[in-house]
Amino acid sequence: MSSGLRHNEEIESLEPPMQISKTDFIQFLHCPKSLWLLKHKPEAYPHGEFSDYAEKLAAEGYELEAYVRELIEAGVDAAQFSFQTVFQTERGLYAKTDIVRENEDGTFNLYEVKSSTRVKADAKHNQIKDACFQMIAAEEVRKDVRDVFIVHLNGDYVRDGEINPDALLTFAKVTSKVREIEAETRIEINKALDLLQTAEIDESCCSCLTLSKANHCDSFEHFNPGIPKPSIYNLPRISKAKLETFAGEGRFDLEDIGLDEVTEKQAYVLRSAQLREPVVDQGALARWFSRAKYPLYFLDYETYSSAIPIVDGARPQSPIPFQYSLHIKRTPDDLELVHVEYLAEEATLPRAMVDHMQRHIGPKGSVISWHASFENTQNKTMAKQFPDKAEFLQSLMDRTLDLEDLFAAPYVDIAFGGSTSIKKVLPVLAGDLDYAGMDVANGTDAMNAWKHLISMPDGDVRNRLKESMLEYCKLDTYAMVRIFEEMERV
Repeated sequence: MSSGLRHNEEIESLEPPMQISKTDFIQFLHCPKSLWLLKHKPEAYPHGEFSDYAEKLAAEGYELEAYVRELIEAGVDAAQFSFQTVFQTERGLYAKTDIVRENEDGTFNLYEVKSSTRVKADAKHNQIKDACFQMIAAEEVRKDVRDVFIVHLNGDYVRDGEINPDALLTFAKVTSKVREIEAETRIEINKALDLLQTAEIDESCCSCLTLSKANHCDSFEHFNPGIPKPSIYNLPRISKAKLETFAGEGRFDLEDIGLDEVTEKQAYVLRSAQLREPVVDQGALARWFSRAKYPLYFLDYETYSSAIPIVDGARPQSPIPFQYSLHIKRTPDDLELVHVEYLAEEATLPRAMVDHMQRHIGPKGSVISWHASFENTQNKTMAKQFPDKAEFLQSLMDRTLDLEDLFAAPYVDIAFGGSTSIKKVLPVLAGDLDYAGMDVANGTDAMNAWKHLISMPDGDVRNRLKESMLEYCKLDTYAMVRIFEEMERV
């Protein structure tokens, strides 16, 4: 009798297994300790806010799923499909599969809906690994999975009138690719579950020590509090092999790194850190400025992209320019800049914007942008959309100088943090200009603002939103003017 009582007490004391979702599993693959911290010490985990861009992606995902559902429900075998099916296993796997089809022979097909224009299998967005996790969870609750599909956007689809779901969507069969990684994925799942059953871990470091700064987990500072600033992670494009070497030797401080151990571009940042001052190549600066021909046109675009094209003539995820700002400096001594701006107030391809630019950008003089490949990509796209404007747009491309190039080698300051982003450079060179506190303060803000603007009725709220959007884009090009002028004085 007493033995049976002890057995029952043991059963009652057993805690249910810690649940692991697909998102958790992907986080584990990136940084196992980060997932452990999230599950065991959520109060210590730097959760952060759900970003505006993440909200946009989530909303687009729901919109895309609605078109998938519409397509499936219009088919003759619609009754065989179910949506948002949950597979929850005894050992804690939790998978909510977008679509499940029960086949005539009793097997099942799984469908994962993705808002990309292709199947992604890179380390950061491994959709095959996602699907494999879903399949394993389904099979652990005794579902015989026959085929697995990734439903993604057709990148060649061009909207013409109402959305055509059949043309918009591509059903990519990935069964063989999923089965190829099944064994390794099962091993990884087992490791994840074992880790989550561990009550304590070494919290003095994490595996992100050998990853570049952009790939650090959210909890990097929790696990690696002793990393100096600046550090080896401020060296641009540093390889994993180099990071493994430096981290393995405990050399995180740039004072401990030799110039002969880094690439030429990294050496500029390293020298600046060690000298504690900017590193300037006067010859390279002079060569860049010699190419700048007046009048100068400082140009910046804002674009909107979405999974579902919002206007005729657009493709999925293809950027649509809807706004530009232009500061014109006519001579080297010109103290009165001319500012020109344009903001589309309805969803349409940017022909009117190109017409507006053509009236204000003359046939001579340099066009200056920051990360100019972005603007020129839009110019190429618009030239294809509007053949009669191709000559003008090609002229812009031919005359474009990239102001960001100055900070790749000619002028490098460790104060930029190893970055060449205008958001990093501007506070150092023109500290009186600041994006902080602006209602629209970055490209994602501008994208979201435009989406609201084109659907809002006229009124004070709409006018204030327009003003905020124009103010942000204007600052982008004025910031370029100020940085240009500061660099002229170096």
